[in-house]
Amino acid sequence: MAVTAFDPRLGLREQLACWHEVTSAAAGHDDPGHPAPPASVRFAELAALRPDGRVRHWLACAAGTPVGLAELFLSDRENLAWGFARVTVHPAHRRAGHGSALLAAARAAAAEAGRDTLVLDAAADSPGPAWAAALGARRVQRLWESEADLSVPVAPGDTAPPGYRLERWPDGVPEALLGAYAAAVDAMADSPDGGLGYVSAPNSPQHVRAVERHARQAGRARRVVAAVHEGSGAVAGLTVLEYPSLAPELAHQEDTVVVPAHRGHGLGLWVKAEMLRWLAADGGAVRRIRTTTEPSNVHMLRINERLGFRRIRTREQWTLPV
Repeated sequence: MAVTAFDPRLGLREQLACWHEVTSAAAGHDDPGHPAPPASVRFAELAALRPDGRVRHWLACAAGTPVGLAELFLSDRENLAWGFARVTVHPAHRRAGHGSALLAAARAAAAEAGRDTLVLDAAADSPGPAWAAALGARRVQRLWESEADLSVPVAPGDTAPPGYRLERWPDGVPEALLGAYAAAVDAMADSPDGGLGYVSAPNSPQHVRAVERHARQAGRARRVVAAVHEGSGAVAGLTVLEYPSLAPELAHQEDTVVVPAHRGHGLGLWVKAEMLRWLAADGGAVRRIRTTTEPSNVHMLRINERLGFRRIRTREQWTLPV
């Protein structure tokens, strides 16, 4: 079995086809309710340069057959001692040591980059946690993954808080709100992380624009709903969704945050309910929304339950010394 580093931006068709074969097979086995996106979606995501760091990729082949892949994200903005690794093994080739060989490549690259810790993610009901524990990793966080089926009508039950208005946009933040939006995103820094110890770097208007450009390059559509405080013009709360433009059936929840000074007014429920209304008014191309929530974030869990989100699995975060 050979593990080979590759750069997806070079567009080598054979390597990209192998990557798609492994990811599609794994998705069909591990997440059967979510159809695998077309190859073009995966290729756009692979080729887009992240604005906050570098991603390295490896493929593993045995006897000419693709058996697994690995990714390593090295941030250059925050948590500079960490690398975020993901290993995926084809379901037909699991429990043969391929995942460990791929992780060894990512681990070596992280060490070369001066990182001292790898962060791994695994579904709690998969072999991943036992594998991580056998490698010497330590479980540091659990996340509840939930999904809302938008074909099932839900009465949001929200009301418009006095003194606030809603703004919404696809793609880019309106220039008039850019500074206030960037400041509001910073409030994500106090989100519960279950002990992982993630430290967020300060946000900026320039970084907001870089994130938007990356989404476009990766072929992802973005939608944002924000609550604006009428008196000050501050963005008091917001929620963001992303989904592949060519495969919009499943959207992923990105940030949802209410700025501390504006909490207690129902803004979180208000902006998320407006997002559901917006999606429904656009004809239902987005059929489901998936989100992860820290179990101690009881307030957000209640909002999600009220909007029809139902827990589908638990994910775990593990740290492994490099």
